[in-house]
Amino acid sequence: QQIVENRVGGAVLFAGNIYESAVLLNELQGISKLPLIVSADFERGVSFRIEDTTSFPWTMAIGATGSEEFAYQEGAITAREARALGVHWIYAPVVDVNNNPDNPVINIRSFGEDPQLVARLGAAFIRGARNNGVMTTAKHFPGHGDTATDSHIGLAVIPSDRQRLDEVELVPFRRAIEAGVDS
Repeated sequence: QQIVENRVGGAVLFAGNIYESAVLLNELQGISKLPLIVSADFERGVSFRIEDTTSFPWTMAIGATGSEEFAYQEGAITAREARALGVHWIYAPVVDVNNNPDNPVINIRSFGEDPQLVARLGAAFIRGARNNGVMTTAKHFPGHGDTATDSHIGLAVIPSDRQRLDEVELVPFRRAIEAGVDS
């Protein structure tokens, strides 16, 4: 109804299996006068939301390897599976620096606590994803790895001054921009 009556321009895929997701997106594209932009939260690969797809370890496991090639391949495989489903824009990678052990939400979703490592691997993931046909999102926001609040249920406050933001928190986001991240 929203597509037909209000001409929305996109949809977000949240969960399901391969078949029902592909069928749903094909149906939505079929009733839209213009192509819809479809996005999904695939921060740990398509399997983060869609069953029966390639299952990757949490991002911190990729970080533990230090391998740009592994991060690139995760981005590439995620992109190919996303495009096969009809998804154009992924909410990945997580480039928050995991530097607060009391953080209840970032933790193993980050490449690690070293801003340079997070920057390198985040950029490699972005290159892999973009080279294989999807738009990317650097998540979540500079400093989120240093909060003690779950931002899903409360307002996270970043207690850092500008110098710390420049030296730590912004490093991966700047590198993501250099790598061509879309948002």
